[in-house]
Amino acid sequence: FLLMTAVFSRITVVELDLPSAADGPAVTEPPFRLEVILREEGFELTNGSSVIAAVPKVGGKYDLKALSEMALSLKRDHPDVVDASVLLEPQVAYDDLIQVMDAIRTAETSAVGATTLADRQADGTHPKVAQPGDPRLERVALFTDIALGDAP
Repeated sequence: FLLMTAVFSRITVVELDLPSAADGPAVTEPPFRLEVILREEGFELTNGSSVIAAVPKVGGKYDLKALSEMALSLKRDHPDVVDASVLLEPQVAYDDLIQVMDAIRTAETSAVGATTLADRQADGTHPKVAQPGDPRLERVALFTDIALGDAP
């Protein structure tokens, strides 16, 4: 009877660094900080003061391929920056938040040229994940320290 009523669940943990009020004195702002603002109609990439790009939804979904490409390009321009912020409106789904965080956290590059996981999934010719021992694909860290907040 006990085995028939058991419930199994899978939990995934995402490590976040959230600031507290007791963190101490204010820290000087870095020269560049990526902000991704998730809105109901799409997302915006900003540097904290000005909009870098605004990308509308495609077919009712966020354009994660475009986000990955832009994050990879920004990482090439600012290789030492690892901080990013994801700011979202209250009506944005949790799953969309996680997908956006994944898109700006890592990308995969190849020896021939840069490609993202979204690229390989879109063309349908490549597997969903890199195959072990595949010398062409390499996972690259982009903006790994992600903070969350409410969209302005």
